[in-house]
Amino acid sequence: MIRHCNWFRGVPDAAYNELIKAARIKHFDDKKYLYRLGDTTESVYGVISGFVRVKISSVEGQEFAITEFSTDSWLGEYLLSDQPVRMFEAQVLEKSSIIELPKWVVQSVAEKYPVIYKNLFLEQSDRTLEMCKLLSGMLFYPLKARLAGRLFWFAQHYGNDVDEGVFIDKKMSQSELADLTLGSRQRINKIIKEFEAKDILSTNGQRYLVKNMTALKNEIKIKR
Repeated sequence: MIRHCNWFRGVPDAAYNELIKAARIKHFDDKKYLYRLGDTTESVYGVISGFVRVKISSVEGQEFAITEFSTDSWLGEYLLSDQPVRMFEAQVLEKSSIIELPKWVVQSVAEKYPVIYKNLFLEQSDRTLEMCKLLSGMLFYPLKARLAGRLFWFAQHYGNDVDEGVFIDKKMSQSELADLTLGSRQRINKIIKEFEAKDILSTNGQRYLVKNMTALKNEIKIKR
């Protein structure tokens, strides 16, 4: 995973060996946190299996999920600045195996091979663009479009092609979807029933089958 991480692309074998030697694998239960608001963490993280959700949190306890990381994803690059976590929290979803890589080792290797800083800059630029897209959707789109957008994203990232459509291989309650879209559980339930009536979506417990990806994508568009 370290050799395939975009952050370290272009460094020699000696750098990879230094990073690999310092890495540790840890196992986390569902709903555990890698770091909480105000923490000063000493690591960056790679997801071997499972999921990690990054959220914006306030001191009053309000939360909003920005994105999720799954297998072969890396997160926590902004922690390399040595600043305490002021806005973000990272929570493990389902049982997950995580690589912890000490940030001082990453910093030390990056000082020797500055291409790492270039790679991190490009990675952060891409993530900033994705965050801007998400925030624009939350600010300017109605709840139905926001829910369709979230489901479409999950289908793209966690979907498995089956005969009936795209099965999202991830459990999500309606309360969780409400938190992800800044809506209420009651309104989410109503919209999901509407999607089912249109034969766009079917549900089985807390799992979702997208039967028509094109129709779901069309629901993201604002109807004028």
